[in-house]
Amino acid sequence: MRRRAPSSGPDSEKGIIPSADDEVVRLPVSESGPLEHLDVMPAAHSERVARLQPDQEMDLLEEEGEENLDAVAAELGVAWDSEGGAGEKTTPMGWLALIAILLLIVGGWALAKLGKGSAHYDSEARRVLSERDQEEQELEAARVHYDHVETLAKRYLGAETVEEKASYVRQGERVLPLMQEFYQRRLLKPVRLESIKQYRERTVGGYSFFLLEVALIGENLTKFLFVEDCVDGQPRFDWESQVSYQPMEISDYLDQKPVEALDFRVYASLDNFYGYEFADEDRYRCLKITFRDDEEFLFGYILRGSAEERGLTAYLEKGGTKQGQPVLLRLRFLPNTKSRRSVLVEKVVSPYWVLVE
Repeated sequence: MRRRAPSSGPDSEKGIIPSADDEVVRLPVSESGPLEHLDVMPAAHSERVARLQPDQEMDLLEEEGEENLDAVAAELGVAWDSEGGAGEKTTPMGWLALIAILLLIVGGWALAKLGKGSAHYDSEARRVLSERDQEEQELEAARVHYDHVETLAKRYLGAETVEEKASYVRQGERVLPLMQEFYQRRLLKPVRLESIKQYRERTVGGYSFFLLEVALIGENLTKFLFVEDCVDGQPRFDWESQVSYQPMEISDYLDQKPVEALDFRVYASLDNFYGYEFADEDRYRCLKITFRDDEEFLFGYILRGSAEERGLTAYLEKGGTKQGQPVLLRLRFLPNTKSRRSVLVEKVVSPYWVLVE
């Protein structure tokens, strides 16, 4: 490297003598004055290259080597301390380990939540599918049951003999003699089912029933059939409520005034007619009794204060149809009565026309 010889001028006396390690930069001399730029160093690499002379290439390479060393230090994550400056701060290894553990915990928690969420959605999907399958099975079972009931209704309504008809009724052994006696007074007329218009489930006395409203071919009015869903799975028709079975014709009952108790299917409502043997209003509660398909009526009297009277009064006070509430009552005339329509109510057999055991 080419070095400048020490000068014997005034500057050398002031101690401005370059050392062996100092880099000498030749500066251009202005024609107008002394060396004004002696203390000014180049600011950028490009300017310095422009100003250097060809014989100073070694000085440039030496300086570039120091700059490359700084770049390598930065790449490795370390720094060279400089006077008056601060070195680059480093993160302690303990903090790095703690951060790594926290990241693992958070990641594991997120994966667990995702897993639980996925399992929950899978479980919900299976539940919905199971409920849908159950609903489809129940609908199919209802269709099969409906078709079976419709087939039985056609056979029951279309039966041509009492014995054939009795094979489709509930409590057949008890009811068959009643049917035989009834159809001695009435003509058994087979009818044809057109359609089932309504199908409503009911519970009577703890037993499962359903009420059918049916349309018949050739008839304008619909009919009602009460059907028990028996424990053996076979639907059976309640014939007594269908025909409103009475032990005798109402007109005959009024004429004969039998003193033995008989069970009648009636509509009952509270009334206030007190006369003849039942004039004592404090002793009796008065009922007005009417019948289906018959214009005749009776006045029935039940002893006040009895358990049956309290229960029946509460039931009738709820109201019902215009003609009253349907009940099954045990009635009898008093001996030597002077009234044609006043009877004693001995027992409330049932709050509906269906007999259940």
